[in-house]
Amino acid sequence: MTISKKSKASVNIGVDVGKDFLDICIHERGMHWQEPNTNTGVRNLLNRLARYQVEPLVMEATGRYQFLLAEQACQRQLKTDPLTP
Repeated sequence: MTISKKSKASVNIGVDVGKDFLDICIHERGMHWQEPNTNTGVRNLLNRLARYQVEPLVMEATGRYQFLLAEQACQRQLKTDPLTP
């Protein structure tokens, strides 16, 4: 029996941060979707991103609304890059 290694594809993740929702885009995969900006929504997002090698996770810094995502991403040791307007 041969066991194939599952390689993680390197992707850039862009997140438009809003008060109620996170709009996520993976350019290399042509994917975009929305998650609620809540603990559960952020956890769902980060679990979905776990299958990729994130280089980096770029998020819009909008007041305090990016803090939940930034904190949980750092706990998972994801490379983040907050954009400031």
